Amino acid sequence: MSVSLAWQTTDWLRLLRAPAHSASTNTPAMLAAPALERLEPLFGPSSVASDAAPPATNLRLSLHGSFVHADPQRSSAIIQREGSKPQRYAVGAELNKGVRLHAVYRDRVELERNGRLESLPFPTRKSSANSVSDIESAPAEDPTNQLSTLQEDNAAQLRERMDALRQQMDAAGTLPAIEPNSTEQPTESD
Repeated sequence: MSVSLAWQTTDWLRLLRAPAHSASTNTPAMLAAPALERLEPLFGPSSVASDAAPPATNLRLSLHGSFVHADPQRSSAIIQREGSKPQRYAVGAELNKGVRLHAVYRDRVELERNGRLESLPFPTRKSSANSVSDIESAPAEDPTNQLSTLQEDNAAQLRERMDALRQQMDAAGTLPAIEPNSTEQPTESD
């Protein structure tokens, strides 16, 4: 056993003292990467990461605003469907059946439609020589009016939900009794 240990130690020291082999002594055929075309039938086509936007959507949607957050899951966008009012959607929310908000960027949003990504950019303005006079002559909707309309819609939806909850509580008998001599109506701030 000690002879074996001595022999292994000698081999080990010989390897340590030997000069390192350079990479140029290896054959190029051994170092060449396999061709991706040959591996495609085995693993499928290679997916190349691209910063380019996916193709534009043909859905009748209009992007009005994008709120980009450092955490992408907390980003949201204001999108208007044709014939309805603009609404705010969070990432992951469903706009239509099979259409979901996938990502929000500064200049566009990405929609996932039946498993495929599509982009919805902000509407482009038509440029012309008289663009200033065109803007002045065209009555544009005031963004503050749009925002107040959205807030009013949200308040109306909240009131509807509160009324439905009151009806459910009343039907279940869990609604607190109102004193008969009290003439004050409860308000939303109560």
